[in-house]
Amino acid sequence: KTSLTHFRNAIHSFFIYINVLIFKFLIMNTLTNKIRIGYGIGDYAICLYWSGVSFYLFYFYTDVVGISPSMAGLIYGLGIAWDALTDPYMGFIAERTRTKMGSYRPYIYYGSVPLALSFILLLWVPPFEGMSLLIFLLVANLFHRTCFTIVSVPYSSLTARITDDSDERTKLTTARMLFAQLGTTSISFLGFPIVLFFGAGEESLGFVYLGLIAGFVAVIILAATLYFVKEREFESAKEALPNFKNVAKSVSNNYPFWIVFSAILILIGTVLMFNNNLIYFNKYSLGLHEYQGMILLFLNGSAFAAIPIWAYLAVKLGKRNTWLISMTFLFFGFTVFYFYPISKLNELLFIVSIIGFSNGATGVLFWSMLPDTIEYGEWKTGIRTESSLYGFMTFAQKGAIALAAFILGIILTKIGFEPNQEQSKETLENLKALMSLVPIVGVLISFALVYFYPIDKNYHNQLMDDIEKRKLKNV
Repeated sequence: KTSLTHFRNAIHSFFIYINVLIFKFLIMNTLTNKIRIGYGIGDYAICLYWSGVSFYLFYFYTDVVGISPSMAGLIYGLGIAWDALTDPYMGFIAERTRTKMGSYRPYIYYGSVPLALSFILLLWVPPFEGMSLLIFLLVANLFHRTCFTIVSVPYSSLTARITDDSDERTKLTTARMLFAQLGTTSISFLGFPIVLFFGAGEESLGFVYLGLIAGFVAVIILAATLYFVKEREFESAKEALPNFKNVAKSVSNNYPFWIVFSAILILIGTVLMFNNNLIYFNKYSLGLHEYQGMILLFLNGSAFAAIPIWAYLAVKLGKRNTWLISMTFLFFGFTVFYFYPISKLNELLFIVSIIGFSNGATGVLFWSMLPDTIEYGEWKTGIRTESSLYGFMTFAQKGAIALAAFILGIILTKIGFEPNQEQSKETLENLKALMSLVPIVGVLISFALVYFYPIDKNYHNQLMDDIEKRKLKNV
């Protein structure tokens, strides 16, 4: 009787295994290039806004609008903080949306035009002064960040709804990061030329044209993404999804997520000290304001060129190992920037290219590691959170940026920075230290955190097998 029981259990296990293989064959099919490109190109549009704000808004507030660095940091930080706070709720809402277009695509469809208009408003200098001016700048910032959340969180969440395969996610994310970096490169290279050309010496007018052009292009591109990318059938009814309390509980028990969360939080928050100050360094320390576009092109163009290399290494060596390698290169780049006495354009271009190349890995690895943590959370708690987890992650990104921007404004004031004035030698030395030493600390912490990241390809495949076996047992 015992032997018969063992035989029956063996047969049952065999059929579960066969069903898992069939299931994986049916749903984990290779994606077409049309889908990869159709999805990836959407991040070109997203990054016109994201990078436009990252590179220019602080400068716009101080050198164009004319407010103090500390006030600029406060308004900039409050806008990003609002964005961060609303992201988890946007993810929670989108995950529970049920329409013929899917869960996430309707928000991109209806939100793209308001997002474009909000970007124009963000880069407009109103005819106000004093407190009225500050209130307007804050309201415009909050409006733009709300529109950005409505579009960007559902867009990011599409990754987990397109495929469950870890390697396919890396390829899909690679396409996305290529277009994201291309969008960043475009807005960084063409931003100041557009401002200077259309402004004809009046930068305030030039920034309005920058908003108009970027917004128009983004609307067209997001429409293309909606056309080429479709969502899979809903895997669960809206009523079957966990409530916000259970989602939060699932996320809290997902330690690989918290590793990625913490690593990207500290890295983004510290590298911002370099990115947001680079324009000031070029203008006031080196006198290269007319070369801003070229310098930003080398920084972001090298990151764009490096993406296929880092993606290839991620597939061959694993995402964790590739992250550690990229952080080693990034540490070297910031160290050279701090110690080398930069005085010429070609010297600066070489160093920012090293930094850009090294930092090009973080987008690919970050956005391909995140979906893998979704399966870990489902395996650990039985609760699958897609858009909610993306909302929590983007909360980390923007929370770090908000805090860093607020601190940056205070530090610039403390070191004696004055917009559109000649800076003292001490101020410029402190500016360079801020741009390099703070990111170096962030790189080292990020390296240490990701060293303990547990999910590799084999681990992820085992997670997926266990999850599907669990599903089949419950059928």
